[in-house]
Amino acid sequence: MNPINLITDNYERKARLYPGLVLIAPIVVTLIGVASAKLSTLESLGTALAGCGGAFLVAQLARDAGKKREKRWFETWGGMPSVAIFRHRDGRIDSITKARYHAHLTALVKDAKAPTAEEEISDPSSADQVYSAWSSYLRIHTRDTKTFPLVFQENVNYGFRRNVCGLRPVGIVVSGLSFAGGVSWLYHLQLSAAAITTESVGALACAFVFLLLWVFRFTRDWVRIPADAYAERLVEAIYSMGTGTHPSKAKTKKGTT
Repeated sequence: MNPINLITDNYERKARLYPGLVLIAPIVVTLIGVASAKLSTLESLGTALAGCGGAFLVAQLARDAGKKREKRWFETWGGMPSVAIFRHRDGRIDSITKARYHAHLTALVKDAKAPTAEEEISDPSSADQVYSAWSSYLRIHTRDTKTFPLVFQENVNYGFRRNVCGLRPVGIVVSGLSFAGGVSWLYHLQLSAAAITTESVGALACAFVFLLLWVFRFTRDWVRIPADAYAERLVEAIYSMGTGTHPSKAKTKKGTT
């Protein structure tokens, strides 16, 4: 049995388990290529560990790592993207479309009146409370993955990147040790006049690539991309609920413009 298949929930598998597998990938590759470990042996070991809850544990550890750093990222970004996107001063959505969103959400969330630009400037905390209520409403009402597939997909993308980046300190260490182990093994082979295999060189290169990714690619800015995309897909979901009507589907009514 494939250990990955033990976690059947799509979000749990992609956003939580996969980051953990990315973390241990350099070790596995090094064992296969450098130590000549048999892939079947590693698969058997992985299946045994997964059967004992290993896959679920890896997913939980990855989730905890991402959630731990998430609050700090929001502070540096100026707030949660799905909340900040409603602010008048946020430039991701043009003012006309944003006004339409505010009107729809005021109708959908009865106790959350849309703040004006002046009210937002004078009391940003109170304005953010309204925007947070709107964001919570949308998250709760877009959980149907079949009705809102784009929201779900961006949520998965964000969860995956958040949890990978949360594991970044450990990932750098793991990839660095794997690369160092590969270098040491090749040096040992050279000293002993043994043949240096293609698998050994490939494993070393793979560990180095992972190290570069952990250091230069898996960063906070990398996480921000799907975070913003998720916020945009979330507000667009307004057109599929309540009073929201997408402009492309809107019909001109008598007495309205």
